[in-house]
Amino acid sequence: MTPEEKEQQYVHSVYQAIAPHFSATRYKPWPVVEEFLKTMPAGYVGADVGCGNGKYIGVNDKLFIVGSDRSSNLISICGERGHEAMVCDGLALPYRPQFFDFAISIAVIHHFISPERRVAAIEEILRIVRVGGRVLIFVWALEQTGKRDFDKETQDVFVPWALAKKPAEGKTSTEPKKPKANSRPQGVKKKDRKKTSERIADATKQSASVVTEELSKLAIQEDHTDKEGISNSNSNKDYNSLQDQSPTAVDSHSSSSAHTSSTATLAAAAVVVSNQLTTEENAPAPAVEAPVFNRYYHLFHKGELEDLVLQTNMASIVQQGYDRDNWWCILEKTRHE
Repeated sequence: MTPEEKEQQYVHSVYQAIAPHFSATRYKPWPVVEEFLKTMPAGYVGADVGCGNGKYIGVNDKLFIVGSDRSSNLISICGERGHEAMVCDGLALPYRPQFFDFAISIAVIHHFISPERRVAAIEEILRIVRVGGRVLIFVWALEQTGKRDFDKETQDVFVPWALAKKPAEGKTSTEPKKPKANSRPQGVKKKDRKKTSERIADATKQSASVVTEELSKLAIQEDHTDKEGISNSNSNKDYNSLQDQSPTAVDSHSSSSAHTSSTATLAAAAVVVSNQLTTEENAPAPAVEAPVFNRYYHLFHKGELEDLVLQTNMASIVQQGYDRDNWWCILEKTRHE
């Protein structure tokens, strides 16, 4: 596979699938990013490259920030919040050179497969910022001190993202119900139903593509509101079961982890199809294993991000540091190519 194909499979496609769930866990600005944005002079125009759900776009209402991301599902969430954002590639930003006063790229560069593509991504951000403008970049650190336990000898890993599990049969969920206005079950009318056994038999004959489509519908149905625009102030509790699971090294397990993800996804989707066909409206749902999606990450060792910045020959390092399992740096553009 080419680097582009790997990024499509293990980054772009994943974020499309998990967008509502991912967004629900991303609602509080990180202090370093918030401080950077609040120190920008009023009236400055900035770019948020890889903006996700747009949580940083509205941090300082005295700035005008344009967001961009490869995930159209995440950009849709930005639109629902009233943010200016568009779908585009981080290596081909649709802006003229030196247009912006500043830019941020938070937890994005580590998703590029090769060193050359990481440098190119930084160069593209610098291209759109004027000389003297500043850029803040965050990337995942190899030397993490949080819950993740990374092998310090392995920098390229798959990090699984598990969607929320369904409650086991006979169990009563303790989580608050989602508001009906934000979620509508796609059931089957009684007059259209067949016997349960016949419908399930029909479902099992469907192709893998149809089953996968059912899973996509399930992911999109989930409530993607959070504390910035929620109708239920406790709705973020619905996502307590969301988690970044144990990382998997890319080099030795990429094939097996991808197969595991695919198998779990299709199995979960098959159960979803079966549940939709049941004849009992209030029948308890059986236990469903959470679908798992593998995301590619390059873990940066100390000083690596600064080295990439200097390779561009376009910027100097103003400040750098470590925060929340990430390395970050603020750079100032010194020349334009």
